[in-house]
Amino acid sequence: MKTIAIDMDGTLLHEEGYITKENATALEKLQENGDKVVIATGRGMPDVQRLLQEVNVKPDGIISLNGAIISWGEEIIREVHMIREDAVALMHWLDEQQIYYHAYTNKGIYTPPQSSDYFRSDLDAFTATLDNGNEVNERIWNVAEGHRRKSKMKDLPAPEFIEENQITVYKFLILSMLGEKLQGCRNSWEDQESIHITSSGRDNLEIMHPNTQKGIGLMHLTEHAGLSMDKTYAIGDNFNDLPMFEKAATSIAMGNAEPEVKKAATFETTHHNESGVAHAIETFVLNTPAGSSLS
Repeated sequence: MKTIAIDMDGTLLHEEGYITKENATALEKLQENGDKVVIATGRGMPDVQRLLQEVNVKPDGIISLNGAIISWGEEIIREVHMIREDAVALMHWLDEQQIYYHAYTNKGIYTPPQSSDYFRSDLDAFTATLDNGNEVNERIWNVAEGHRRKSKMKDLPAPEFIEENQITVYKFLILSMLGEKLQGCRNSWEDQESIHITSSGRDNLEIMHPNTQKGIGLMHLTEHAGLSMDKTYAIGDNFNDLPMFEKAATSIAMGNAEPEVKKAATFETTHHNESGVAHAIETFVLNTPAGSSLS
């Protein structure tokens, strides 16, 4: 019995935000074979469930918010959250720097009302020098607004709202098209021992508790379910997948993965828009023993 942990954005999902028929069929084939399918993503649990329901796939386990909330079957088996004071301090800093963010909490996803203005300003600056700037600007903005609607985000009146209402914060997703803003955030916060910074794309940072990592989440899930880490596979494309690659017996990078992620992987599959997860499952999982090499 093998356990296959699969990232979503840039991996299982097409760039337009859906799971292809080929990928869905491959997941079903794994489960029919007696193997376990685990979704390991930075997305929140409701978002994961919505996307999987669209293709009638029910995973055996979910590592959501990079490992902040982990479920096995219908049971939540682990939760990790940020120190509330850290979360509030970070919110104040992000507001001062005019940086767009989402805060994932036990009461939903919060974002300040002015946050959209920050993102629009960064987007305008990013696309101003592009030959097809207006087209790129409109496309990115429409995708961002679509995500906001689907995620049912709530307005955060002020950072103190989190403390006053004793809200639990699991993770921040920080978005900007301006690399210098993201680097400034990383420089200002990466030395704080009580938070961990990673990324799932060149336009974002993810900030959470240091114990919130996909690799740690995978270890907890397999231990809870009585599964062997020696028979685990991890499929992903970005930096927040690296801790999972380090723990899994076999790691598979997408064709569109970051160079550092490809370098860390055991194998490489095709692009996420070409149902690369299905290709990985057929080529490296169903036909190759866990932890082995094709060379």
